[in-house]
Amino acid sequence: MHDWDVIVVGSGMGGMTAAAYLAANGRRTLVLEQGDVLGGCTHVFRRKGYEFEVGVHYLGDCGRPEGNIPTMLRGVGVDKRIEFREIDPDGFDVLAFPSVTFKVPRGWDAYRDRLIETFPEDAAALKRYVRIIRRLADAVDRALTPASTRGAAATLLRAGWAAPFAMLPLARLLDICGVGPAPRPVLGGQTPAYAASADRAPAIVQAGYLKNYVEGGAYFPVGGGQVLSASMAEVVRAGGGDFRLNSRVRRILVEDGRVGGVELAGGETITAPVVVSNADLKRTYLEMLDPSVVSPWKRKLVSRYTMAWPLFNTYLGLDIDLSETMSSAQIWKFRADADFGPMQKALNWKGAGRDRERWLSVLRDNAAAMIHIATNKDPITPLAPAGHSVVEIMTYLPADHDLWGLGAGGPVDGEKYRDNPDYVAVKDAVTEILIDLAAEVIPNLRDHIVWKEAGTPITQERYTRSTAGGSYGIEMNLSQIGPLRPGPKTEIHGLYLAGSSMGWGPGVEGVMLSGVGAAGAALQRDLFTAIRNGTVYGNADQLPDHGKDWDPLAVATDTISRGQKARTTTKRG
Repeated sequence: MHDWDVIVVGSGMGGMTAAAYLAANGRRTLVLEQGDVLGGCTHVFRRKGYEFEVGVHYLGDCGRPEGNIPTMLRGVGVDKRIEFREIDPDGFDVLAFPSVTFKVPRGWDAYRDRLIETFPEDAAALKRYVRIIRRLADAVDRALTPASTRGAAATLLRAGWAAPFAMLPLARLLDICGVGPAPRPVLGGQTPAYAASADRAPAIVQAGYLKNYVEGGAYFPVGGGQVLSASMAEVVRAGGGDFRLNSRVRRILVEDGRVGGVELAGGETITAPVVVSNADLKRTYLEMLDPSVVSPWKRKLVSRYTMAWPLFNTYLGLDIDLSETMSSAQIWKFRADADFGPMQKALNWKGAGRDRERWLSVLRDNAAAMIHIATNKDPITPLAPAGHSVVEIMTYLPADHDLWGLGAGGPVDGEKYRDNPDYVAVKDAVTEILIDLAAEVIPNLRDHIVWKEAGTPITQERYTRSTAGGSYGIEMNLSQIGPLRPGPKTEIHGLYLAGSSMGWGPGVEGVMLSGVGAAGAALQRDLFTAIRNGTVYGNADQLPDHGKDWDPLAVATDTISRGQKARTTTKRG
């Protein structure tokens, strides 16, 4: 007898999706989360009446039933329980540079025409670029393309004449198309959405991103990102499964090449013949598994993976209603006329920890950030007091403990940092740089700040134990794309993987796809094909009712008594 049929390590959306599909298929599934709230980078937190997102800013192609996210939600019977609002289709992304501001519209023709209208001298080159990138986008099926070598080959076959461009860096594709210097920052301006610069990301990645958002539209879930993990948690419990918070897995137990369960940090052992690890890829292989059960070549391969850069987030509560003056668009603000790549190169130099003032000066001159105004995207949910707004300003920073004044082990090894003067100084300085940058697009921003908080890569590392504090897994570069990334199966019988480092890539959609992939591998079923053909696993009638006071954060923090319907008198804010 085993304690459970399946143990899922980590409650990010990869783990929660895998758990929901396994539970809905009759597997008694336990989710173990080291933190005190489910959802990983999709969870929310509340401060003084404001609700802030940790990582959900917009989702692609959620307006059609056949979109990947709606399809995956429908597959476990929760699609009707989650509502998506479309972000401004005339400009879901606003790319703001010193010399030009470009609103990215929904629709390929509108996108092409606006590029040409903005940069008429590059009209011919831009037509070539859009023609190629659109042909590549038409060939992409994100659910199947990166899952295997066969899927990648099928994509290239569908791409036809555009196939030779697929694995070129985006910047190289722009060279071939003859794109001049003026449009290049705009064409590379959305690459931070997948955390890889134009000179490192393959064109096929850009094509997949544009397919999702330019073709499918950009959306935000009503109620915030927490509704996703909370809904999956309800599926898990309806299927006889459960989740436990504050339960960090120290080791994945393996005997004779087969999984036997896990050991928690406190010494407790929980048994199961199947384990799905949604934990950080490197920590799974290099720390949670005994070296004797992993082949040397696999350990070497995993250790050499390059991680995507981690994020720095500044959260602001404002005593002004920005919906009166600004749209629901996501704003990408750049201090210089350049995309993410030059900022990345400028900041990534050795010795930054020995000359932090110089490093901060470089950041100030080259800063680039995403600005998310949740109250504009979701005016239905009270995410802030009446007449107020919540704003998040997000940028990428290099993974460098020395920069923050920390040792090599960092918070994962128990190092305290909150009162470290070097850490505090860098954190405060970066926060002010980002506020200054956001003030260039939000007039009088500083006059309206009533709450201010920041989360660093060290914060992320502490709460998620991700390598170098990253949230995008291994980087989406030329040597780590599609079938060159890990798949859900491992060399250990009964151990499967999910998360942002898998072949489906980062982002909510990517990790949810990895969760379906891991569940399908464990069940030895083609779940993707089944749910696309209309199969719904589990029984939606067994799910708890959502009354007007339903609170996804209460579900995700397990503050509702078992056996009761998922209703709570806890109010947002």
